Amino acid sequence: MVKEKYTPSEIKKIIHGLVKTLTANSITVDKIVLYGSYAKGTPQPHSDIDLAVISPDFKGKKIMEIQTTLAGLLGQYLSITEVIGYSSDEFLSASPETFIGEIKRTGKIIYAS
Repeated sequence: MVKEKYTPSEIKKIIHGLVKTLTANSITVDKIVLYGSYAKGTPQPHSDIDLAVISPDFKGKKIMEIQTTLAGLLGQYLSITEVIGYSSDEFLSASPETFIGEIKRTGKIIYAS
């Protein structure tokens, strides 16, 4: 359940849980990028936490396959987060005009392996 607002400490705990769950299921996490209102410092009451998971294991997979995998593994977090996955190559080579480019420009790397 989404609460009024999450503290940086609470977000850190959520990220730790995400990384632990993903790595326990053999998904390498290169980075997690916080984007959206929490990255901009403008969360509204009941804002979810927008996260991009960057992994080499997503290379060659279609977005729906990645999202299905993430939803299956991270179900316990889906009521409070919006998680999207990208391959490491896709993230590095993204054009600034794309959604990934926006995440790169305005997001904050909150986990890096």
